[in-house]
Amino acid sequence: MAPDGTGRRPAKQQERSLLTRGALLDATAREIDRHGYGSMVMHRIAREAGVTTGALTFHFPTKGQLLAELGELGLARVEERVSEVAELPVTPLRRAHLLLLALLELLHRDVVARAAVRLSSEIPGADDWSDSWLRPVREMFRSAGEEGQLRAGVTPEAVTEMALRLAAGTEVHARGDGAGPEDAEAARVRFTQFCDLLLYGISAIRPPEPDPASKNT
Repeated sequence: MAPDGTGRRPAKQQERSLLTRGALLDATAREIDRHGYGSMVMHRIAREAGVTTGALTFHFPTKGQLLAELGELGLARVEERVSEVAELPVTPLRRAHLLLLALLELLHRDVVARAAVRLSSEIPGADDWSDSWLRPVREMFRSAGEEGQLRAGVTPEAVTEMALRLAAGTEVHARGDGAGPEDAEAARVRFTQFCDLLLYGISAIRPPEPDPASKNT
């Protein structure tokens, strides 16, 4: 379809183009999630998205461009969850608990975020996904220690390392739907138990009682 008088594509064509790009990014995320960067196959991505290989290369001329956009999209979702939790008016340990819980849930349900995390570990020189959340969570643990919320002998650095390994393990376990068809509420209960065990197992205080009126906080 020819451009309109302004030299721009008609709105419907632009919309179709955006939908196709979105489908290709989703298909690429599933490909990475199942097979990893080293076994990624472009024609398999095109087939998954329901387009030709030519359409794929039209939107993303190189594999590098495709993976760069996928990585940016997935890490933006991680950063969005971090910013949502970081300013909550709760104690430092509770804030760290909510942040870790939010990350575990995101990695469990969002294949784009999960693929971006995997790419950051498999592509040489790629940005480390943990850069977007480890610093703020480490500061939360430091504040918790200063406020007497950590047991004697427990360091913020050690707890931060444990949180990183828990998040990394969640991403690996969920690859290729490895976690199974678990619904969101069941996953939240399970991840809450993990976070309680990690953060209140090392704490001088007990976890707060569940509040039925605030399940999403």
